[in-house]
Formats: sequence, structure tokens, C-alpha cells
Amino acid sequence: MSIVTITPELNYGDVYLVPQKTVVDSRKDCDTSVAFGPRRFAMPVYASNMKSVINEATCRHFAERGWFYTMHRFNVDPVAFCRNMHDAGLFASISVGVNDETYAQLDALRAAGISPEYMTLDIANAWCVKAERMIAHVKKQFPDTFLIGGNIATADAARDLESWGCDAIKAGIAGGRVCITKNKTGFHRPMISTTLDCAAAVKVPVIADGGISEHGDIAKALACGATMVMAGSLFAGYDESAGGLIEIEGKHYKEYFGSASEHNKGAYVNVEGKKILVPYKGSIEKLLVELQQDLQSSISYAGGRDLAALKGTPMVLVAR
Repeated sequence: MSIVTITPELNYGDVYLVPQKTVVDSRKDCDTSVAFGPRRFAMPVYASNMKSVINEATCRHFAERGWFYTMHRFNVDPVAFCRNMHDAGLFASISVGVNDETYAQLDALRAAGISPEYMTLDIANAWCVKAERMIAHVKKQFPDTFLIGGNIATADAARDLESWGCDAIKAGIAGGRVCITKNKTGFHRPMISTTLDCAAAVKVPVIADGGISEHGDIAKALACGATMVMAGSLFAGYDESAGGLIEIEGKHYKEYFGSASEHNKGAYVNVEGKKILVPYKGSIEKLLVELQQDLQSSISYAGGRDLAALKGTPMVLVAR
């Protein structure tokens, strides 16, 4: 009989970062920009590629402000989307799956002579043979495209995706607010442990995806070795968020639903997501400003002038 070893693991709420000596005169002097693929971006955090969070207008809003984005893959014409972004003088970043429809979409991109700057392989568990085949196909057909592969949750999976050709790896399974995979299947890993393991296992950038509930969680993910952070609920509820606006008893809300929800699928089959309503919050501009200011403060507490100061910052376990 095999023996199962149970290892304690940590989530964002289980740890805090230890303050270091501040070396800047003002937090405003701290640089939050990050090099990611062929470009540099204003912040190391971006909105989840979910239909209830982003649409083409949202993507343009982020790109115009120097933030990274990834368009979702649901009922999207990648040729038209990339062409629209390029015509506006902006970079194109799309998501793809692993089924026959994806191969047809990629053929259409090739026929149109379009090569998006960024492409995200977006499936629930990218540690699979179909993902390996798709990664090889993308790297052959679009050698100049920066390919992000995800999602995965272990060091072994991260190493495989790196060896298959991914330029970056998205780590995190079942950590999102509207994801119920852990409830339906029993599978999940807390994000501190996931990010530490995956970032230490590979040389390519790692994106920590899911579980962000406080702004300081971004700094914690970067301290664990992540280069970028993806968040869904953090960006939901704003004018620029893609979810529908609903009024209930005089109060306004916006829809926020998981990609594997019945609402997104249009049928109750293999449902591992749910829909919730989040309070309407107005313009997203105030969030973008606050996120940058908070991360500047994080850098100052880490004793540095840019994001490099956060990597490896000492952590303490919160007593329960």
C-alpha cells in the first residue's frame, strides 16, 4: 500500500513580508516597471483573460496606459482583434486553446500575415499532451511570438512547459474567487507554495495567477519569484470591466463569472466555475493609480528602488 505524504502549504494570507531599511527619499521614486517579453510595462500585474473582466475596449485601455493585457479566447476573432490593435498602434496579446478550432484560428492568422506579439495558451491544466502539441505548433508557426503557457501548479509541470518551448509560464490552479475546481475535483495548491516552487524550477518568467485579495498580495507573489501577477476579481466591477451592469434594489453591481462557469459555457457541463455579483466601483483609473502607489510603497519597505528589491524578501508565517 502506498503512503501519502501530506506537506503543509501556504497561501497569501498566511505570510507577511519583513520590512527592510528604506533607501529612497520618497516612495514616488520607486520604479514599478517590468520587462516582460519584447516590451516593458508600467506594472507587473494584469487583468485575467476572462470574458467577465476584459473585452477589446478593456484591452485597449490597458495597452494605451502601458499595462500588459491578454484578450480572452471566447467567441473572439483573433485576426480582427490583432488587426484592430495594430491599426491603433498597440501590441496584440491573445489567448488560444488546444482544440481543432484553435488550429484553424492560427491558420487564419498566418494567412492574414499577422503575428501577435504575445500569445497565451489558456487551459485548465496545461501539463498535458494536447498542450505539448499546441506549444510545438505555435513555436513553429509563430517563432517571433512570446508564448505564455498555463496553467500549471508544480515544479515538474513548470519544467516540462519550459522544455516544450514556453517563453513564460502561468502558475496557479483553482485559486480564483469564482473558480470551484477545488470543490468539484479536490485539486488545488495555495499560491505562495505554488509560486515559490514554480519560479525556482525554471529560468523563464512565471506569472502567479489567482488568489489575489489584497493589493499587498502582489508584492508577496513577486517576493516568491513571480515576474508578473494575474488577477480577476481585483479588476472586476469597474466601468471598463466587461461584466454586465445590474441594478438590484437601487444598488448597482457587475457580473463576474469564471471561464468554466455555466454562464460562460452556456450549458451545465464540466462546470468548475460560478457567477457572482460584485459592487459597481466606477472608473478603473483610481484602481490603477492605487495599485501603483501601493507597489511603490512595497518596494520602499523592501529596501530598494525597483521590483528587484522584492524578490527574496524575508517572510514570516502568521500564527493561527
